[in-house]
Amino acid sequence: MKKGVLETSFNSLKSKPLIGIIIISAFYFFGIIGILSGFREWFVEKTAFNLSLSFIILTIYQNQYKVSLIWAFIFCYVIGFAAEYLGVNYGLIFGEYIYPETLGPQLGGVPIIIGINWFLITFCVATLIYPLKINVFLKILLATIITVFIDVLIEPVAMELDFWNWEHNIVPIQNYVGWAVISFLIFSFYSLVKLPVKNKISKVLLFWQVVFFAVLNLFLAN
Repeated sequence: MKKGVLETSFNSLKSKPLIGIIIISAFYFFGIIGILSGFREWFVEKTAFNLSLSFIILTIYQNQYKVSLIWAFIFCYVIGFAAEYLGVNYGLIFGEYIYPETLGPQLGGVPIIIGINWFLITFCVATLIYPLKINVFLKILLATIITVFIDVLIEPVAMELDFWNWEHNIVPIQNYVGWAVISFLIFSFYSLVKLPVKNKISKVLLFWQVVFFAVLNLFLAN
């Protein structure tokens, strides 16, 4: 009986993507307002929660739950986290940087949530690009370029909000090359396993991710 009620509630929520869109939009909109106001520290501390909530909502409004989606998530999380671990501890792939405690619990100096962040960005980009009727390689390449562009927006804001800190406060070109390589591998795997890309709110989430960092760049970046 209880299982039936939960399933009915879940299906009811899933059939109303407007709810997810409103929640996502509210969190990112008020996040921008809060960070630009006198409550920056409080809102920044909630970043890990916001990423977790975004992941949950994205999952709820996924059209198809295939095994390939699970494999895609695992691959993205593992390769993203591993790359960050090598970067933080050995200066490989991205360059010399560290993570403060801003993004929550860490493993080996890397926030546990960071693998989720890699999936949120790459999955949302994939849902935008992969439905296009173009060559698979071009899809992977275009998705990679967009992902690197998003990181260009992220980096100045991330340093200002103390998400992570680069050596000498300078983002090296190596970082963007690293992002391109890791993103290319992730998108290639997505293509290989035929990632199910129909999602009712992924494009809205991608929109707000871009708007969030673009607006904060205007006001916070040096």
